[in-house]
Amino acid sequence: MNPALDVTYRIDRMVHGEAQRVSDVVERAGGKAANVARVAAQLGGRTHLLAALGGPAGATYADNLRASRLVATTVATTRHTRRTVTVVESDGTTTAFNEAGPAMPDQEWADVRAALDALLDSGDVRVLVLSGSVPPGAPETAYAECVAAASDRGVLTVVDVAGPPLLAALAAGASVVKPNRHELRATVGAEGIEGVQALRAQAPHAVVVASDGEAGLLCVGPDGAWRATPGRPLRGNPTGAGDALVAAIAVSLVDGRSWPEALRLAIGASGAAVLDPVAGHIDPRVAAELAAAATVEPIP
Repeated sequence: MNPALDVTYRIDRMVHGEAQRVSDVVERAGGKAANVARVAAQLGGRTHLLAALGGPAGATYADNLRASRLVATTVATTRHTRRTVTVVESDGTTTAFNEAGPAMPDQEWADVRAALDALLDSGDVRVLVLSGSVPPGAPETAYAECVAAASDRGVLTVVDVAGPPLLAALAAGASVVKPNRHELRATVGAEGIEGVQALRAQAPHAVVVASDGEAGLLCVGPDGAWRATPGRPLRGNPTGAGDALVAAIAVSLVDGRSWPEALRLAIGASGAAVLDPVAGHIDPRVAAELAAAATVEPIP
């Protein structure tokens, strides 16, 4: 509902207050949902993106989707699609500038829901990923409504959002939620295993997968609890790492992987995203190597 045209600048070193010389520019259709769709496809999944687009940035976004052969349904909007600018310095330091999304009119939300219902009714959807911020004007229960619509059709749901929309999605029956440590603290007032357990207490049916920074991932669900850690520290562009993690979870659900296997793939995909300078892109071979080196241990 709140896509973004991602612009990545590569520079030698940023000096505050001075003109910056940009050595390379990459422009692509982005935002969390698009990043998830791209990485899921790179992991061997079959994806279909639903996005509301408008204005010049929206037209560029749609052109980029066609050029990249990412299957998508687009909903026309009077809103101008926002942009994000990520500056990557030669030493790997990354600075992101994220525009806020403009307010969503009621009719646009109705159009998005109609497009989603049509996709769900096709019978070709195994997992629905709801990822990214809810724009102003959209109902706080927007993702919860989508979760309920998917659940009614037997479709699993993965939700990556924070705060009240996350709690509403859980109450509606979300299968998996993926907060990071900051979102976990903002939502339940705690992080780490305490925060994960506090969130899951509100929906015992759900699986909570929380990214815990360099400490890796925490996963608690009906089948058990695990901590997954990378085999080595990684330095690079963290933008899109969480989206790669969500993509790995979605692909794992479709493939029927166990949660320890899914967590290995998630560690590998998110690590490969960190090592790639552009959000929404990974090298599957790097992801496989990082997944093999990851450690997954049960939490008593």
